[in-house]
Amino acid sequence: MDHLEFRLLGSIDACVGGRRLELGPRKRRYVLAALLLDLNRPVAVERLIDAVWEGDPPDSARMTVQGHVYRLRRTLVGAQVETDASGYVLRADPEQVDVLRFRRLAAEAAVAGDEAGAALLEEALELWLGPALGEPGGGTSLAVAAVELEEARLAAVEELARRRLRLGQPERAVAPLRAIVTAAPHHERLVSLLMTAFFRVGRQAEALELYERTRRLLADQLGVSPGRELQATFESVLTARV
Repeated sequence: MDHLEFRLLGSIDACVGGRRLELGPRKRRYVLAALLLDLNRPVAVERLIDAVWEGDPPDSARMTVQGHVYRLRRTLVGAQVETDASGYVLRADPEQVDVLRFRRLAAEAAVAGDEAGAALLEEALELWLGPALGEPGGGTSLAVAAVELEEARLAAVEELARRRLRLGQPERAVAPLRAIVTAAPHHERLVSLLMTAFFRVGRQAEALELYERTRRLLADQLGVSPGRELQATFESVLTARV
């Protein structure tokens, strides 16, 4: 029997044998995401409502959530949605959920040596197919969860880059750093690491151009100057002391 997998690191999906299941309307996917984020733990109906609607939910919210859970039970063969005293529990193997695999790999990397840890972080980051919970809309609790997951992604990229630099492998730090800096151009620590990686692979001019672009961006959009770490990296690259 093909394996059921859940994806939250990108669009909210369930797949069997690589084939996406038809989950139905967006609000049903929000309910699924909330259940997956607390996999194997009870999720109160009120929390599911908060995951679906921002602000005041409609009077029919509880009944609508119940209907979405009913449909998910019929769709998700290979997982079990149980009724709990306060709400519902989605029971499945954590390895079926990309978010939980990402967290496991990041935790294993944290206690591993640089080489093994870098490999684990690369495996974890390969699970990302787009922005976390990448569906427009949704309620407050999902918005908060998406921000927290994106912060975890940035932290993983940063740690991977630091390990590759320590291992003397700056060429392997450039691509993941450049991709994430494009998406998060205000993140000064990542910009600093990318400048360092550029310099160490002989691309000093690109490092200096990146600094200037970031300096202008910070000034134009936030009205601030580069922080101490980024300024120090600029001076090191400029004087070839990185």
